[in-house]
Amino acid sequence: MIQPKSWQNNSKFGLAAALVRKGVSFALCLSCLAVSLTFSSCGGKKNDPLIIWTDIPEFASYAELFNKEHSDAKAVVVFKKEPARSMPPLEDEIQPDLVVSSWLKNSSTRKYFVPLDYMFSGGLLQKSEFYSKLLDYGLMNSKQYLLPVSFNLDAVMFRKKNETLVTDDHFITLDGIKKLSSEFNKRNEDGSFESMGFAPSWDGDFLYLASRMNGANYVEKKEHFGWDADALNNTAEYMKSWTLLCDSDTETELNFQFKYLYMPKYKQFSADKCFFAFIKSSDLFMLTEEQFSGLTYRWVGEKGRIMVEDDIVTMGLCKSAEHKDAAQKFMEWFYTESVQKKLLERQDSLKLDSISFGIAGGFSSLIKVNANVYPLRYRSLLENLPMGEYLSCPNILSPRWPSLKEKVVIPYLLDSVQVKKAAAENAEEVSSEPKKKPIRTIEQRISAWEREAF
Repeated sequence: MIQPKSWQNNSKFGLAAALVRKGVSFALCLSCLAVSLTFSSCGGKKNDPLIIWTDIPEFASYAELFNKEHSDAKAVVVFKKEPARSMPPLEDEIQPDLVVSSWLKNSSTRKYFVPLDYMFSGGLLQKSEFYSKLLDYGLMNSKQYLLPVSFNLDAVMFRKKNETLVTDDHFITLDGIKKLSSEFNKRNEDGSFESMGFAPSWDGDFLYLASRMNGANYVEKKEHFGWDADALNNTAEYMKSWTLLCDSDTETELNFQFKYLYMPKYKQFSADKCFFAFIKSSDLFMLTEEQFSGLTYRWVGEKGRIMVEDDIVTMGLCKSAEHKDAAQKFMEWFYTESVQKKLLERQDSLKLDSISFGIAGGFSSLIKVNANVYPLRYRSLLENLPMGEYLSCPNILSPRWPSLKEKVVIPYLLDSVQVKKAAAENAEEVSSEPKKKPIRTIEQRISAWEREAF
């Protein structure tokens, strides 16, 4: 679907077009347009609807239900591809009251929001209903500027018949994955691998998670980001030792993946070619019961921590909001267990259950919703709900972090863990190739990214 330029980011029609691109039902697109058009001709600001900027398509459905249930306040959703990078709004743009997105907690955006502590002190919301670690993520200068909406975690999937080999019912450490993977490996008579448990070079997102668990400490710093170089080196050495333990090299790992693991992750176990597959919760719980049959999962954790994915979705009230009372009503309504249950049920009725997982694409920030509502929809969660005390949230990161992570950090990690068998004749040991060119540093990659990005 081609949009006229005037529709692309600034107009009330942008979300409907985005929904079409994401494969959401045309009925919902029409409902989004109806919500927008109903209020586009309102006169005085007193009667105008509150404006929600977001890049999350499901909020069109949320706003529609809010409007149905409220006669004294209405909401219109405006799609923004990157809300955090769209702040502050231009003078001729529709001015937002609420912004719902990832990457709102950074130096360039936080000054546009107001503290929401009064929502708790006034009894409109209860802190005990939220995961405390997620609430802390929204703190700035000890004040609650952002409210968490949803989050995701990282897991490994494996066959249920192998469950007795995994010692913990909830977590598995990097060492645990490494140990079981190496024990699972089998070779053919010609020395080639018949099966391979899991290899570090198979998944850049897995390496990224491992670097975070090892203390990489990625954080917003000036235009780009800061990191702990020693932690990255330690991660690379750990992954190299993993490959060496299996008497393998990176080329062999990648050839095995290309030959045997080209199908969707849930199918990779059917021929017993691998033990683990790394997967995000937003993908894991989109599997059907049939696809998940015979499988189970564990959260990847270390030292009592489960790392929350970087892209936590939060909600902020704009300083320039012209409809603060309506915005407050929306927040009070949205952060209610019964309402979020209705929102999830609505996804079923609108055929959106196959588009995204849970509330706004992830676990809810409300403890009771995950405990009482999610397992009814996502049966596998009955086995292993996330435990709030173990959640570990990311540092402040730039709105450009997704691009930096994809173009700089992950390629660096993939290059850093490469191992090649020694070329010397009669060499028994496997080691990193001694004469290969040094890999490009993170600084060099950032410079290349800047040239590309600008």
